[in-house]
Amino acid sequence: MIKRSILMTVTSTLLFMLNGCGNSVPDLPGTTPVSSAGFVYHGHNFGPNRTEAYKAGVIAGCRTSNGEYTKDHTQFRTSIDYHDGWEHGRLHCKGTPDSQS
Repeated sequence: MIKRSILMTVTSTLLFMLNGCGNSVPDLPGTTPVSSAGFVYHGHNFGPNRTEAYKAGVIAGCRTSNGEYTKDHTQFRTSIDYHDGWEHGRLHCKGTPDSQS
């Protein structure tokens, strides 16, 4: 009886988590819809399951790499996701035309 209860709890939790995986992120300029391919910005795929902080960092890093210095210094110091996103955006978007934003 206990094993069945645990199994039902685990199954319910997994179903709940999987149903919550929809696109709750608003479309950002220069992005494509979230898909199994991941977060794509300015033609670069930054990987799946990225946080909002990471995405904001990518966008700011891309803008910076194209001459519009953009960085939330507080986020950069306190959020590893923002920090990593900013660095990845700055490196991958360098020289990418800003025509998609």
